[in-house]
Amino acid sequence: MPHKQALFSHLRQRWADLFGAKFEVLLYDLTSTYFETAPPDNDNDKRRFGYSRDKRNDCVQVVIALIVTPDGFPLAYEVLPGNTADSTTLRGFCTRSKLSTARPSGSG
Repeated sequence: MPHKQALFSHLRQRWADLFGAKFEVLLYDLTSTYFETAPPDNDNDKRRFGYSRDKRNDCVQVVIALIVTPDGFPLAYEVLPGNTADSTTLRGFCTRSKLSTARPSGSG
């Protein structure tokens, strides 16, 4: 999505203005969603067999990474290949989403 960074930047500022949202503490979560379909033929497709939180090892899946405030305001997300190991996601996601330095004006 070409405007994803600009959209979340705008939303962060609006949440700070409208709701007094704070961004000092952020929460990171991973989830997955599976597809009851044949495995993809395309190597660029993110649907892959991997660790299934839903106990559906027979289905391909994608992993979804999400960063939210403690109040539940989403700040960034990323859809990762279904065979991505959880322990390998955080650093790259923060770098790609520029969350380590992006702060709305007026926040701590």
